[in-house]
Amino acid sequence: MDNVRFKLFNDQMFSDCFINFAGQEKCSPGHRFGPAIRPCYIIHYILSGKGKFFCDNVEYDLCENQAFLIEPTAMTFYQADFDDPWHYLWVAFKGYKVSEILSRMGINYKNPILHGEKSHMISIADAILDTDSSGLKEELKRQSLLFDFLSSLCPDTMYSESISQSSELRNNNYLVRAIEFIQNNFYHPIGVADVSSHLGISRNYLFTIFKTSMGHSPSEYLTYCRLNRACHLLDDSALSVENVAYSCGYDSLSVFSKAFKNHYSLTPSTYRKLKHENDTMSDLEFNRFIKRMDK
Repeated sequence: MDNVRFKLFNDQMFSDCFINFAGQEKCSPGHRFGPAIRPCYIIHYILSGKGKFFCDNVEYDLCENQAFLIEPTAMTFYQADFDDPWHYLWVAFKGYKVSEILSRMGINYKNPILHGEKSHMISIADAILDTDSSGLKEELKRQSLLFDFLSSLCPDTMYSESISQSSELRNNNYLVRAIEFIQNNFYHPIGVADVSSHLGISRNYLFTIFKTSMGHSPSEYLTYCRLNRACHLLDDSALSVENVAYSCGYDSLSVFSKAFKNHYSLTPSTYRKLKHENDTMSDLEFNRFIKRMDK
């Protein structure tokens, strides 16, 4: 147990979202947990090494700077690599608002992989484990650290800067609701008509508010969400290209491949091959790399 640091908390003040327990562990080769159903939400963040995570009949090969979500109703299994076992930290939390928070982040058992910056994640986890159960002050501190933890893992979108800076967008309820609906449902075979129907507005009006405020059409944003998720699955999972297509809301491999090639000038298979051959590059460096190839 020298490689494990763990604390269980009994917080009472915040029933909407609160920490249940937290810890860190340097796993031994092949260390495994499950298959099991956990009683709360848990996010594991990988500090080093690698391993496998199985959820909803999907296998994810994960490594440093990635995280995975376990939901209380999902059967999951995870195992450290035998040659390079992972060292991870985890935060477990409960509350009646957790499902809504994760839904707005676009994270669930069908889309369970997150990314974060290691030094900040370590800082948050250490600060949580340094708190105690001596009273309200420590519980308040722990609560702020939980939201910092979730905020640090919340996926960015192509509109994140615009959303934070544009008062027009913040005040346009239809646009905010449309973006949230797309982020939370893009892995289903939805189209722009489904978005406008959900909001109770016409497709023309939906197009106008997107184009006016964001400079992009709702169709372009839907494609962005799907292809961004596809890149992560091609890189992080053992799914076939066809299963990646279905997991991202495409109803056929040919439609997915055409959309992917139109955006990246590469087929999904070629993208996966090049990504694995250049696995030391960051996502930003790799995107610049394939853009130079296209030229």
